[in-house]
Amino acid sequence: MTTFAHLTPETRALAEHDNERRIAYLAEDRWIDYPRAREALQELERLISSPQRTRMPGLLLHGESNIGKSMIIEKFLRTHSSSDFNARTGLLQIDILAVEMPPAPQERRLCGQLLMALNAPYRAGDRLATVEHMALALLRKVGPRMIVVDEVHNLLAGSPREQRAALNLLKFLSNQLRCAVVVVGTRDALAAMQSDEQIVSRFPGLELPRWRENEDFRGFLAGFERQLPLKQASKLADSRAMVSMVMSATAGVTGKISALLSRAAEAAIHTGKERITAELLQSVVARARL
Repeated sequence: MTTFAHLTPETRALAEHDNERRIAYLAEDRWIDYPRAREALQELERLISSPQRTRMPGLLLHGESNIGKSMIIEKFLRTHSSSDFNARTGLLQIDILAVEMPPAPQERRLCGQLLMALNAPYRAGDRLATVEHMALALLRKVGPRMIVVDEVHNLLAGSPREQRAALNLLKFLSNQLRCAVVVVGTRDALAAMQSDEQIVSRFPGLELPRWRENEDFRGFLAGFERQLPLKQASKLADSRAMVSMVMSATAGVTGKISALLSRAAEAAIHTGKERITAELLQSVVARARL
Protein backbone atom coordinates (compact mmCIF):
# COMPACT_ATOMS: atom_id res chain seq x y z
CA MET A 1 0.00 0.00 0.00
CA THR A 2 1.34 3.47 -0.93
CA THR A 3 2.09 5.61 2.14
CA PHE A 4 1.71 9.07 0.52
CA ALA A 5 4.14 10.54 3.04
CA HIS A 6 3.87 13.97 1.39
CA LEU A 7 0.24 14.30 2.60
CA THR A 8 -1.41 14.87 5.97
CA PRO A 9 -2.79 11.71 7.64
CA GLU A 10 -6.37 12.78 6.82
CA THR A 11 -5.56 13.43 3.15
CA ARG A 12 -3.67 10.15 2.69
CA ALA A 13 -6.90 8.16 2.92
CA LEU A 14 -8.52 10.43 0.31
CA ALA A 15 -5.64 9.88 -2.11
CA GLU A 16 -6.74 6.22 -2.37
CA HIS A 17 -10.22 7.22 -3.60
CA ASP A 18 -11.32 7.50 -7.22
CA ASN A 19 -10.95 10.69 -9.25
CA GLU A 20 -14.54 11.80 -8.72
CA ARG A 21 -14.27 11.72 -4.92
CA ARG A 22 -10.91 13.47 -4.89
CA ILE A 23 -12.12 16.23 -7.21
CA ALA A 24 -15.21 16.73 -5.06
CA TYR A 25 -12.94 17.12 -2.03
CA LEU A 26 -11.02 19.89 -3.78
CA ALA A 27 -14.20 22.01 -3.82
CA GLU A 28 -14.53 21.82 -0.02
CA ASP A 29 -13.22 24.40 2.42
CA ARG A 30 -9.92 23.46 4.07
CA TRP A 31 -8.13 25.04 6.99
CA ILE A 32 -4.46 25.82 6.30
CA ASP A 33 -2.52 27.04 9.30
CA TYR A 34 -0.20 30.04 8.86
CA PRO A 35 1.39 32.61 11.21
CA ARG A 36 -1.00 35.56 10.70
CA ALA A 37 -4.08 33.33 11.05
CA ARG A 38 -2.56 31.84 14.21
CA GLU A 39 -2.02 35.35 15.56
CA ALA A 40 -5.65 36.28 14.84
CA LEU A 41 -6.96 33.12 16.52
CA GLN A 42 -4.78 33.74 19.56
CA GLU A 43 -6.14 37.27 19.84
CA LEU A 44 -9.71 35.98 19.60
CA GLU A 45 -8.97 33.44 22.34
CA ARG A 46 -7.54 36.21 24.51
CA LEU A 47 -10.69 38.28 24.04
CA ILE A 48 -13.14 35.50 24.83
CA SER A 49 -11.14 34.61 27.93
CA SER A 50 -11.15 38.20 29.22
CA PRO A 51 -12.81 38.60 32.62
CA GLN A 52 -15.90 40.77 32.77
CA ARG A 53 -15.14 44.41 33.49
CA THR A 54 -16.57 47.87 32.92
CA ARG A 55 -14.85 48.39 29.57
CA MET A 56 -14.69 45.14 27.66
CA PRO A 57 -12.06 44.72 24.92
CA GLY A 58 -12.91 44.57 21.24
CA LEU A 59 -11.24 43.98 17.88
CA LEU A 60 -11.54 45.03 14.24
CA LEU A 61 -10.32 42.17 12.02
CA HIS A 62 -9.90 43.66 8.57
CA GLY A 63 -8.43 42.93 5.17
CA GLU A 64 -9.53 43.03 1.58
CA SER A 65 -12.19 40.72 0.17
CA ASN A 66 -11.23 37.02 -0.16
CA ILE A 67 -8.19 37.38 2.10
CA GLY A 68 -9.32 34.74 4.62
CA LYS A 69 -11.18 36.64 7.36
CA SER A 70 -14.28 34.44 7.27
CA MET A 71 -12.21 31.24 7.37
CA ILE A 72 -10.54 32.43 10.58
CA ILE A 73 -13.86 33.35 12.17
CA GLU A 74 -15.42 30.02 11.15
CA LYS A 75 -12.42 28.15 12.57
CA PHE A 76 -12.83 30.05 15.84
CA LEU A 77 -16.58 29.41 15.94
CA ARG A 78 -16.04 25.67 15.42
CA THR A 79 -13.68 25.67 18.41
CA HIS A 80 -16.40 27.23 20.57
CA SER A 81 -19.46 25.55 19.08
CA SER A 82 -20.67 23.79 22.23
CA SER A 83 -23.59 25.24 24.20
CA ASP A 84 -25.27 24.28 27.46
CA PHE A 85 -28.96 24.32 28.31
CA ASN A 86 -29.88 26.58 31.21
CA ALA A 87 -32.84 25.00 32.99
CA ARG A 88 -33.52 28.22 34.89
CA THR A 89 -33.95 30.43 31.81
CA GLY A 90 -35.06 27.68 29.41
CA LEU A 91 -32.42 28.90 26.91
CA LEU A 92 -29.15 27.67 25.49
CA GLN A 93 -26.05 29.38 26.87
CA ILE A 94 -24.06 30.43 23.79
CA ASP A 95 -20.42 31.47 24.05
CA ILE A 96 -20.32 33.35 20.74
CA LEU A 97 -23.14 35.02 18.87
CA ALA A 98 -22.23 35.66 15.21
CA VAL A 99 -24.25 37.98 12.93
CA GLU A 100 -23.75 40.12 9.82
CA MET A 101 -24.11 43.87 9.63
CA PRO A 102 -27.26 44.40 7.51
CA PRO A 103 -26.81 45.95 4.03
CA ALA A 104 -28.74 48.96 5.36
CA PRO A 105 -27.03 49.49 8.74
CA GLN A 106 -30.00 50.62 10.79
CA GLU A 107 -30.22 49.89 14.51
CA ARG A 108 -33.54 48.07 14.21
CA ARG A 109 -32.22 45.78 11.47
CA LEU A 110 -29.06 45.04 13.46
CA CYS A 111 -31.18 44.17 16.51
CA GLY A 112 -33.27 42.00 14.19
CA GLN A 113 -30.13 40.13 13.11
CA LEU A 114 -29.29 39.48 16.76
CA LEU A 115 -32.81 38.17 17.42
CA MET A 116 -32.69 35.88 14.38
CA ALA A 117 -29.34 34.52 15.55
CA LEU A 118 -31.10 33.65 18.81
CA ASN A 119 -33.98 32.03 16.88
CA ALA A 120 -36.29 34.63 18.37
CA PRO A 121 -39.16 35.80 16.13
CA TYR A 122 -39.93 39.49 15.75
CA ARG A 123 -42.16 41.55 13.52
CA ALA A 124 -40.48 43.69 10.86
CA GLY A 125 -42.84 46.54 11.70
CA ASP A 126 -41.95 46.68 15.40
CA ARG A 127 -40.54 49.97 16.67
CA LEU A 128 -36.82 50.28 17.40
CA ALA A 129 -37.39 50.55 21.15
CA THR A 130 -39.41 47.30 21.14
CA VAL A 131 -36.87 45.33 19.10
CA GLU A 132 -33.92 46.71 21.06
CA HIS A 133 -35.56 45.87 24.41
CA MET A 134 -36.38 42.33 23.23
CA ALA A 135 -32.83 41.74 21.93
CA LEU A 136 -31.17 43.07 25.08
CA ALA A 137 -33.45 41.06 27.39
CA LEU A 138 -32.73 37.82 25.52
CA LEU A 139 -29.01 38.50 25.28
CA ARG A 140 -28.83 39.06 29.04
CA LYS A 141 -30.43 35.66 29.57
CA VAL A 142 -28.23 33.89 27.04
CA GLY A 143 -25.06 35.61 28.30
CA PRO A 144 -22.69 35.39 25.31
CA ARG A 145 -19.02 35.94 26.06
CA MET A 146 -18.47 37.42 22.58
CA ILE A 147 -20.50 38.96 19.76
CA VAL A 148 -19.00 38.78 16.24
CA VAL A 149 -20.33 41.17 13.58
CA ASP A 150 -19.16 40.35 10.05
CA GLU A 151 -19.45 42.59 6.96
CA VAL A 152 -19.06 45.68 9.14
CA HIS A 153 -18.02 47.67 6.05
CA ASN A 154 -21.77 47.73 5.25
CA LEU A 155 -21.82 50.67 7.63
CA LEU A 156 -20.70 52.84 4.72
CA ALA A 157 -24.05 52.20 2.99
CA GLY A 158 -25.75 54.21 5.73
CA SER A 159 -25.84 57.91 6.48
CA PRO A 160 -23.33 59.34 8.98
CA ARG A 161 -26.09 59.31 11.60
CA GLU A 162 -26.93 55.65 10.91
CA GLN A 163 -23.24 54.73 11.06
CA ARG A 164 -22.80 56.40 14.46
CA ALA A 165 -26.02 54.83 15.77
CA ALA A 166 -25.00 51.30 14.73
CA LEU A 167 -21.53 51.69 16.23
CA ASN A 168 -22.96 53.13 19.43
CA LEU A 169 -25.31 50.14 19.63
CA LEU A 170 -22.35 47.75 19.51
CA LYS A 171 -20.60 49.74 22.25
CA PHE A 172 -23.83 49.77 24.29
CA LEU A 173 -24.22 45.98 23.97
CA SER A 174 -20.62 45.43 25.04
CA ASN A 175 -21.13 47.64 28.09
CA GLN A 176 -24.49 46.15 29.07
CA LEU A 177 -23.59 42.50 28.52
CA ARG A 178 -19.95 42.75 29.65
CA CYS A 179 -18.88 40.77 26.59
CA ALA A 180 -16.20 41.26 23.94
CA VAL A 181 -17.33 42.52 20.53
CA VAL A 182 -15.38 41.63 17.37
CA VAL A 183 -16.17 43.33 14.06
CA VAL A 184 -14.94 41.97 10.74
CA GLY A 185 -14.75 43.67 7.37
CA THR A 186 -12.75 44.93 4.42
CA ARG A 187 -10.40 47.88 4.47
CA ASP A 188 -13.46 50.10 4.02
CA ALA A 189 -14.37 49.12 7.57
CA LEU A 190 -11.43 51.21 8.79
CA ALA A 191 -12.99 54.35 7.36
CA ALA A 192 -16.33 53.53 8.97
CA MET A 193 -14.78 52.83 12.38
CA GLN A 194 -12.46 55.85 12.48
CA SER A 195 -15.26 58.41 12.60
CA ASP A 196 -15.36 58.23 16.41
CA GLU A 197 -12.29 58.28 18.70
CA GLN A 198 -14.04 56.17 21.34
CA ILE A 199 -14.89 53.55 18.74
CA VAL A 200 -11.29 53.52 17.47
CA SER A 201 -9.94 52.93 20.97
CA ARG A 202 -12.54 50.22 21.64
CA PHE A 203 -11.79 48.29 18.42
CA PRO A 204 -8.04 48.16 17.71
CA GLY A 205 -7.29 46.82 14.24
CA LEU A 206 -5.66 43.56 13.21
CA GLU A 207 -5.03 43.42 9.47
CA LEU A 208 -4.79 40.36 7.25
CA PRO A 209 -2.47 41.62 4.50
CA ARG A 210 -1.81 40.16 1.08
CA TRP A 211 0.90 37.57 0.91
CA ARG A 212 4.41 38.52 -0.10
CA GLU A 213 6.92 36.18 -1.68
CA ASN A 214 8.76 35.14 1.46
CA GLU A 215 9.32 32.18 3.78
CA ASP A 216 5.84 32.44 5.30
CA PHE A 217 4.31 32.24 1.82
CA ARG A 218 6.36 29.18 0.92
CA GLY A 219 5.28 27.62 4.20
CA PHE A 220 1.64 28.29 3.33
CA LEU A 221 2.09 26.66 -0.10
CA ALA A 222 3.73 23.62 1.51
CA GLY A 223 0.87 23.31 4.00
CA PHE A 224 -1.72 23.65 1.23
CA GLU A 225 -0.02 20.98 -0.87
CA ARG A 226 -0.17 18.54 2.04
CA GLN A 227 -3.97 18.73 1.81
CA LEU A 228 -4.22 18.16 -1.95
CA PRO A 229 -5.08 14.45 -2.53
CA LEU A 230 -2.47 13.91 -5.25
CA LYS A 231 -0.48 10.70 -5.36
CA GLN A 232 2.84 12.39 -5.99
CA ALA A 233 4.55 15.35 -4.31
CA SER A 234 4.49 18.60 -6.30
CA LYS A 235 7.06 20.39 -4.11
CA LEU A 236 5.45 23.75 -4.81
CA ALA A 237 7.41 25.61 -2.15
CA ASP A 238 10.73 24.32 -3.50
CA SER A 239 10.10 25.61 -7.02
CA ARG A 240 10.98 29.27 -7.45
CA ALA A 241 9.16 29.29 -10.79
CA MET A 242 5.90 27.97 -9.32
CA VAL A 243 6.09 30.21 -6.23
CA SER A 244 6.50 33.27 -8.45
CA MET A 245 3.77 32.08 -10.81
CA VAL A 246 1.25 31.66 -7.99
CA MET A 247 2.11 35.06 -6.55
CA SER A 248 1.87 36.79 -9.93
CA ALA A 249 -1.45 35.15 -10.85
CA THR A 250 -3.17 35.78 -7.50
CA ALA A 251 -1.60 39.07 -6.30
CA GLY A 252 -1.12 37.38 -2.93
CA VAL A 253 -4.86 37.07 -2.14
CA THR A 254 -5.49 33.94 -0.07
CA GLY A 255 -8.81 32.99 -1.66
CA LYS A 256 -7.36 33.30 -5.16
CA ILE A 257 -4.36 31.17 -4.18
CA SER A 258 -6.72 28.48 -2.88
CA ALA A 259 -8.80 28.56 -6.08
CA LEU A 260 -5.74 28.38 -8.34
CA LEU A 261 -4.10 25.47 -6.52
CA SER A 262 -7.38 23.55 -6.32
CA ARG A 263 -7.86 23.94 -10.09
CA ALA A 264 -4.27 22.87 -10.70
CA ALA A 265 -4.76 19.80 -8.51
CA GLU A 266 -7.96 18.94 -10.41
CA ALA A 267 -6.05 19.21 -13.69
CA ALA A 268 -3.31 16.97 -12.27
CA ILE A 269 -5.93 14.32 -11.46
CA HIS A 270 -7.69 14.59 -14.84
CA THR A 271 -4.43 14.33 -16.81
CA GLY A 272 -3.07 11.50 -14.68
CA LYS A 273 0.06 13.47 -13.79
CA GLU A 274 -0.87 13.29 -10.08
CA ARG A 275 1.32 16.28 -9.28
CA ILE A 276 1.40 19.98 -10.09
CA THR A 277 4.23 20.94 -12.41
CA ALA A 278 5.29 24.35 -13.64
CA GLU A 279 3.93 23.54 -17.11
CA LEU A 280 0.58 22.36 -15.77
CA LEU A 281 0.30 25.38 -13.46
CA GLN A 282 1.05 27.71 -16.37
CA SER A 283 -1.74 26.16 -18.45
CA VAL A 284 -4.21 26.54 -15.54
CA VAL A 285 -3.17 30.17 -15.01
CA ALA A 286 -3.73 30.89 -18.71
CA ARG A 287 -7.32 29.61 -18.47
CA ALA A 288 -8.23 30.76 -14.95
CA ARG A 289 -10.42 33.71 -14.07
CA LEU A 290 -9.58 34.31 -10.43
